[in-house]
Amino acid sequence: MKFAAAALTLLAAVGRGAQGTPAPTDVPSGMPSNVPSDLPSNVPSDVPSDVPSQSPSESAQPSDQPSDQPSETPSDVPSDQPSDEPSSTPSCSPSSAPTESPSTKYGVNLFYPEWTSSGIGCRNDGDEPDYMAVNPTEWLSSTMQACCKKYFDGYMYDDCMGRYPPDHDDCNVMLYYPDWNGSNQGCLDDGKEPYYMLSNHQYFLSNSIEECCEKFYDWDFFECSGTTPVLTHGEFYPDWSGGGTSTCLADGKIPDYMISNQNWYLSTTLEKCCDRHFYWNINECLGTTSVGSNDWYVSYEDVKCVQDCSGAEPCGGVAEPWDKLYSTKEKCCKEKLPWVAKCRFN
Repeated sequence: MKFAAAALTLLAAVGRGAQGTPAPTDVPSGMPSNVPSDLPSNVPSDVPSDVPSQSPSESAQPSDQPSDQPSETPSDVPSDQPSDEPSSTPSCSPSSAPTESPSTKYGVNLFYPEWTSSGIGCRNDGDEPDYMAVNPTEWLSSTMQACCKKYFDGYMYDDCMGRYPPDHDDCNVMLYYPDWNGSNQGCLDDGKEPYYMLSNHQYFLSNSIEECCEKFYDWDFFECSGTTPVLTHGEFYPDWSGGGTSTCLADGKIPDYMISNQNWYLSTTLEKCCDRHFYWNINECLGTTSVGSNDWYVSYEDVKCVQDCSGAEPCGGVAEPWDKLYSTKEKCCKEKLPWVAKCRFN
């Protein structure tokens, strides 16, 4: 009987185990259940699983350790830190406009002598010593050649000039100034600017001839800079230099003020130019001879109406563009000389 009771107790326990225990036991089972639990355990496992999850985690913070290989897609935002190495060949003349990153000096910088262990020569990077900067007419020069000749003339001159040769692409070895004391027709770079320009070099000197011409000779920019303008409205222009002549030219000598306003001054054909600028004397502008219309116009000098033609009377010569023409002599006399009774019969 005791054996039968024990067997029944064991069968009941097995039945309850097949349905799952209502609460976890204090001692884990020897075998895992066939059905996974609906909720994860409160304590994570000490050892990761051998099979990774199918979807990566979406953590808000990056990992502490960088990956061994860079990603195939670059980041959308650049790094906050610049590269450790600067460019290999800096220019000896910085750009006139500053970059977004702060630089030590920019603008128009004069050349100064440098005696350092790294080299002997002239530079214009704006890093001249203060005692030179406050006395520019004594220490500073507007060209590399003037600086080298002043401080390194002799056996060191070639080394000084060879440091940045004139045809060096990354180097501006001379500055330009307006030639007000000479022909006053443009900018020069011979290093012979007046002292007052050297003392105020940021205003009077320029890094390029284009900058100098634009600042001081803007009305004659193309002649000053030696550049060729781009013509967008033709090449014919009115010539007002002949002392009263009515002529349009296409000789390539267009004044700069006309190039600055091509839409008005320039034309694609001679006819358009003459019609716009010399409409009152268009025949002379075109180089043609008018035979007249045979209509009538008033001649106040002769106090009568004459015919628009060349030859004997009643022709009075070809009418001017401002003369009002009439189809008959009677109409001309009635409107222009109503007080002259014999006008119709003269």
